[in-house]
Amino acid sequence: MSWRDRLQRGSFRGFDFLTDSHEAKGGRRLVVHEFPGADEPIVEDLGGKAREWRVVAYFIGADYDRERNGFLALLAEGVADWLTHPWLGKVWARAREWSVSESNERGGYAAVSIDFVAGGRAPYVPDVDKVDAAIDRVRRTRDAIAADFSLAPMPLDVMTRFRSQVSNAVEGLRTVIALTALPVAQASTVISSIQGIKGDLATLLATPASYAAALASLADTIGNVQGLTDPQRVRAVARLAQVAKRTAAEAVPAGSNTAREATVRARMVATAAVDLALADYTTAAARDAAQAGAVGVLDVLLPTMPDALFETTWELRTGVIEALASQALDPAQVRDVVSATPAVVLAHRLDADEDVFNATNGVRHPLFVQGRVHG
Repeated sequence: MSWRDRLQRGSFRGFDFLTDSHEAKGGRRLVVHEFPGADEPIVEDLGGKAREWRVVAYFIGADYDRERNGFLALLAEGVADWLTHPWLGKVWARAREWSVSESNERGGYAAVSIDFVAGGRAPYVPDVDKVDAAIDRVRRTRDAIAADFSLAPMPLDVMTRFRSQVSNAVEGLRTVIALTALPVAQASTVISSIQGIKGDLATLLATPASYAAALASLADTIGNVQGLTDPQRVRAVARLAQVAKRTAAEAVPAGSNTAREATVRARMVATAAVDLALADYTTAAARDAAQAGAVGVLDVLLPTMPDALFETTWELRTGVIEALASQALDPAQVRDVVSATPAVVLAHRLDADEDVFNATNGVRHPLFVQGRVHG
């Protein structure tokens, strides 16, 4: 590792620099009163001292002088701002004094030693809404999915068969939406989007990026459906998750254009399920069921993703869990069922919707439910 590799990165007011050490000072403002004939002084505490930090910023390379001059001009403005400290994190600070030393060694560099002091009252920074942050991650994940999609060149006859296969697959999405029990007006909007994709399929498939963008737009339309009750939302999330898993399982043989199209479609449908799950719930049972569906489909798709897409999707997975877990809802009821009992009976006893109950507990056979269940 070279000496450059050992330097840490910091920034002040958005201006990046390199550094290798720092000093921090703090203390109390104490006034010591000594009186004639008294052995013990009286110490008066006037409060804490202003915190201070000393950082040495390095500018290295052929253009180091331009970077140095820009940084010095910024310091001279005397404005308090966020100092991104390599060891202490973000600090609200103001540059009080600085000195510059330069050398022709190591290709030429300038070292600017800056004494920072606390910048006073820091501006109010509102907390980021976790649901909004998760929704932003959905958008970024869709962009990453689209960037990962491509098709290999195909002869005309192969392209014709491929287009027919994709058309049938997209038609299957319309059937799913029809069975998802979305509000009529919004279901019509989604179905119209699907019809639009089918109508422009030849043009879209000629440019894979356009086809991926069309799927992303469709997923966004589905994910933004409003006016759903908790049971409706849970059912929709579960159904979309099932479709995404089934579609991903059909992505064979690996590497073929058919597999690539099925994969991008599965991933986009999964983001629609996640987007739809990001809502405010009235019961913990519904929230937990929606979270299970959204996280479960991501867990199925993650292992086959390339590294960059994996990282983006994993951040989305984390964001979904944080967003839904932050909702303060009454905990679900828990029962231990000794004798096998129909799900509809248990759902009635726990005052839960049967579909929500089945999704929450992963019911395999609705007539024979046994063991610990959550209402």
